[in-house]
Amino acid sequence: MIACTLRPASTNPDNTILMMTVNPLSTPGATPTYHPKASYEFLIDTDGDAEEDIKFKVRFSEPNADGVQRVKFRGHGLNGKGVTGADIQLKRGGMAHVGVFDDPFFFDLVAFLGAGGRSFCDGGQFDFFAGFNVSAIVLEVPSEMLHDGHHDDDGDDSNIGVWARTMLDGDQIDRMGRPGINTIFIPDAFKNAFNEGEPEDDVEDFSVFLGALSGLLLPDILTVDTASTAGYLNGRQMADDVIDISLQVITGDPSAGDCVDANDVAFPGVFPYLASPHS
Repeated sequence: MIACTLRPASTNPDNTILMMTVNPLSTPGATPTYHPKASYEFLIDTDGDAEEDIKFKVRFSEPNADGVQRVKFRGHGLNGKGVTGADIQLKRGGMAHVGVFDDPFFFDLVAFLGAGGRSFCDGGQFDFFAGFNVSAIVLEVPSEMLHDGHHDDDGDDSNIGVWARTMLDGDQIDRMGRPGINTIFIPDAFKNAFNEGEPEDDVEDFSVFLGALSGLLLPDILTVDTASTAGYLNGRQMADDVIDISLQVITGDPSAGDCVDANDVAFPGVFPYLASPHS
């Protein structure tokens, strides 16, 4: 599973945060690692055509006896190296941190799946992800790096699109932009095709699964105006209740929600913006 989060940095309005999370549902005490032969990639569309214009790649070594891995960043001049679990200074003013954190998603997934006959808000809050950890790659970069002189059709250079993917042996294993599109809307029988595909083909290939919402939610790219502090659907700020917002868009009901209104652990508000892992 991949998730991509992007928002203006709360500690520096000239910076933008990009996040990718993998290894979901990691239990406290587990030491998940990153695949040493995989390439973890952030892709940026600067001109609104759903094709990548900027790419950041992250690669890892084999873990040592303590589970620590060496990390290398490259792409678009954002080069640097370090180790998991520590802040990493990158060229061109970037900062990175790679490690295990509390899972930042909050959602009653069991009720959504209809398991046990329970519906949303039936007897209280049930955050499926509470208590679990996740592996994350966090980048904070100057927003101007993500524009690089490109303009969209309206001549605006602050609007960009972001998605993340993992590559293994030259094959795309999975991808994700907006929270929930891949995991919720794409049927299991079509997930491999979706994961292997490109956003520019999403409307043609997968709009049948989103119906009238396809024009809003496809292609599966997280769009953001980096000059704006507005939250989801404009990027995602950490405390944004993306599930409630998505349910309200889907149903047209402004009161729709899953009764899980916040993460189980408070977000710190400073780099790397994710809460410490459960131990």
